[in-house]
Amino acid sequence: MTIERYLTEHQQGTPRQIFRLLRQGRVTVNQQVVDSPLLKLTDADQVAIDGLAVTGRNPQYLLFNKPAGMLTSFAPDAQPGLGSLLNTLDRSRPLEAFDDLLREQSGLVLASDDQPFVADIASQDWLSHLQVQVKGEAISASLPNWQRVDRTYDRLRDVTTITGWTTVENPLSTVPNQVGAVARIGLGPIGLPIDLAIGTYRGLFASEIEELEKQLDLADEGE
Repeated sequence: MTIERYLTEHQQGTPRQIFRLLRQGRVTVNQQVVDSPLLKLTDADQVAIDGLAVTGRNPQYLLFNKPAGMLTSFAPDAQPGLGSLLNTLDRSRPLEAFDDLLREQSGLVLASDDQPFVADIASQDWLSHLQVQVKGEAISASLPNWQRVDRTYDRLRDVTTITGWTTVENPLSTVPNQVGAVARIGLGPIGLPIDLAIGTYRGLFASEIEELEKQLDLADEGE
C-alpha cells in the first residue's frame, strides 16, 4: 500500500490535503520525513503527521457564523468567545481560529485543530466579501478600497443592502445611517452558507476544503 492510499483510508484529508501534507514535510514514516505519495509501506511501518500517530489523529475543519460582539477566540478568558458555541466533543479540541474578523463584525470564521492549516489560511491576502445595510437609498455612499460593490434597495423597508470585496480592516465608518453589524459572507473561495444561522457552526465539506487547498497550492506556485 502506498503512503497516499494509507493516509486516504485513515481519513487524513482530501486528496489535495494529503499531497500538501507530504509536500510540507509533515508526514513521517518511522520518524523519517517522506514526501513521495508513492512510497510503499509495510505492516511494521509507523506513520505520523506532525509527530502524532495517524491512528490517533482526527483533524476538524470548522466554519462559524459569528455573532457581532463575540471574540474570534477559543481561549477560556475570551468572553464571549467562539468557545461558547462549541458542543461538548469539540470543546476538548485545541482549536484555533483565523481571527481577522473584528469583534463588532459578524459572519464567516474558519477554525481548526490543524494549526498549520490555519497558519496557511492566515498567510493569504484573500479579500473578504462583506455586507452591510444602511437606512435609506444609498446610491453613492463612500466605500474606500471596496471592489465589485453592489447595492440593493428595499423600498418597503427603506434599507439599502451593500455588498463588496475588501479587507475586514476597512471599517464602514464613512457610511452614514448604518443598520446593524458589518457581516462577512465570504472569504476568498469560501462563502457563508445561507442556512447556517448566526451563532452556529458546522464542519467544512470536503469540496470546500479542496477549494481552499487549491487556492493555497496556486499561491505556493506563484511564489
